[in-house]
Amino acid sequence: QDFAPHSIPNGETSFCLRAALAGAMAAASGKPSEEMTPQQVQAAFQQIEKECSTYLNKIAELEQEVNEHSLVLKAFEKVEPERRCFRMVGGVLVERTVAEVSPAIKQNQEKIRQVVKKFEEELKKKTQMRTEFIQKYGLNKGSAAAANSGSQSVSSSKQGGGSVLV
Repeated sequence: QDFAPHSIPNGETSFCLRAALAGAMAAASGKPSEEMTPQQVQAAFQQIEKECSTYLNKIAELEQEVNEHSLVLKAFEKVEPERRCFRMVGGVLVERTVAEVSPAIKQNQEKIRQVVKKFEEELKKKTQMRTEFIQKYGLNKGSAAAANSGSQSVSSSKQGGGSVLV
C-alpha cells in the first residue's frame, strides 16, 4: 500500500496515518513501537512466552525421538546385519535388512540433533528477548521474586529432608 501523507486543514498529518506508519515501521524493524498500551505489552509478552513454551515442547519431543533412535541402534548391535527388519517409510511398512536400515537411522538421528541444536539457539534468543522485554517494561517483578523464593523453598526442603510446603 502507498502511505502518502494526507494533511488535514490545519496542516497536521492525520492521526490514523501516523499510527499506521508507526505500526508498519515497528513490524518492519521487528521491534514493538516505543509507545505500547498495557494491553499491547501484555499481548506481546504472552506471545513471547507462548513461543518459548512451543520451543521447549518441540525440543523435548525431538529429544525423545533421538532417544528412540538410540534404542533402535542399540537393539541392532545385538543382531546380525543380514537379519530382516521393518521400517515405516511414508506411511508404508517396508522390509529391509539391519545393514540397510542402520545407516539411515544414524543419519536421521544426526539430523534431529541438528534441529534440536537450532531450536535451542532460537530458544536462547527468545529467552533473551523475553528478559529484555521484562526489564524494559518492568514486568513480573513480583511474580519473578515469588518464583525465585519458591524455587529456593523447594531446594531447601530437599536439603531438610521431608518438609512440606503449604
